[in-house]
Amino acid sequence: MVKQVLTAGLDIGSNQVCCVAGVRDEEARVVKVLSAVAVSCDGIKAGAVINIQEAALSIGKAFEETEKVTGSQIGNVVVAMRGNFIKSKNSKGVANINYSNREITQETVENALESARKQIKMEPDQEILQIVPREYILNQQRGIQNPIGMEGTYIEVDIHVFIASSSNIGNITKAISSVGMGYDDRVYGYLAASDILVTREEKELSCLVVDFGGLTTGLVHYVDGIIRHTDEIPEGSDYITRDIGHKLRATYSISKEIKEMHGAAFIYSDFKNEEFEYRGADGRSTRKCDRVELVNGIITPRIDRILYEIKEVMEKNSYGDEFLSGGIILTGGGSNLSGIAEAFEKAFNCSIRIGSPNPDKIVGPDKILLNPSYTAAIGAIASNFSNSKGYLQKKSSGSGVVSKISRWFEEVF
Repeated sequence: MVKQVLTAGLDIGSNQVCCVAGVRDEEARVVKVLSAVAVSCDGIKAGAVINIQEAALSIGKAFEETEKVTGSQIGNVVVAMRGNFIKSKNSKGVANINYSNREITQETVENALESARKQIKMEPDQEILQIVPREYILNQQRGIQNPIGMEGTYIEVDIHVFIASSSNIGNITKAISSVGMGYDDRVYGYLAASDILVTREEKELSCLVVDFGGLTTGLVHYVDGIIRHTDEIPEGSDYITRDIGHKLRATYSISKEIKEMHGAAFIYSDFKNEEFEYRGADGRSTRKCDRVELVNGIITPRIDRILYEIKEVMEKNSYGDEFLSGGIILTGGGSNLSGIAEAFEKAFNCSIRIGSPNPDKIVGPDKILLNPSYTAAIGAIASNFSNSKGYLQKKSSGSGVVSKISRWFEEVF
């Protein structure tokens, strides 16, 4: 039996790396997710590498575990990147249609994209991470998503561009290549996640995707079916964990456990108060706290601050008030916090739902698909198979990692 070749989505997150493996089911035309691995990483902070050796160690472990679980080799790798070293801009380009039959070809589209790319101003230490065509305009007719095969005399393209620090991308690339791998594509993680969570109808109605991560919160805003704005707030659910640690004088791991077991976004109607015990920072003393004190005194103030910052970002966005019809779609590890959807609903007065991958695009085990920590990595795989993924920066291909990583571990240790 021939082993299938995997495509892996590697998500460089706040303080962990997630690797999800999948294949394309050609008959059903869906992405079939097979396995997922999350590895904590001290060498990564808010999407940026701060220690290449530590980052490489975690990335290598994620690749190795993925191949062992599936029993197949990784043939392609798509990296989902995020962090405050990535910024977004808009640009426009134009191309004439020089054929006698005035038909638009792939070359015509590429010429228009290249024209738009040349208009983008960047600093010396910046490069394009990803270009996403928002719409094509053919002879002043707007709203065209795929112009190939249509007729006209000239075509314009409106693009949304993600620009990143070259040194930060270089450090991620170096960490991956340290374990004998390359990557084929790179995508903006928040966009990759939103693409598989949001329905066409929600995009048309206008909606906001909120990726409530560990150290950051990503925003992707769709209006009239088009990406209008993307942004990132430098706060996430790990800040709640830190607040708990400071107030209750507990270690990070204990604080995280308290948040997950006893935490809530606010005191809701059927909230049940109870006293709980936990170990202090010294690891020996036992302390007590009740849920009302935990929520009202520690968690809710941080949630209120994050909600305020989201509102502030949206108010500065010229389309900021146009997401109420389609509502807000929540994802990211922070969306697991009890009552978080209700807190958003109360703050924004619109429909809220916890995002899950569109079953028309993605199939696989619920324990993976319904875990928001894996959404960006799943989205990265889907972008690799999509016919409308936009203009991606091509990188070298991967080819099986277990033997490469085994040799690397031997060299390091």
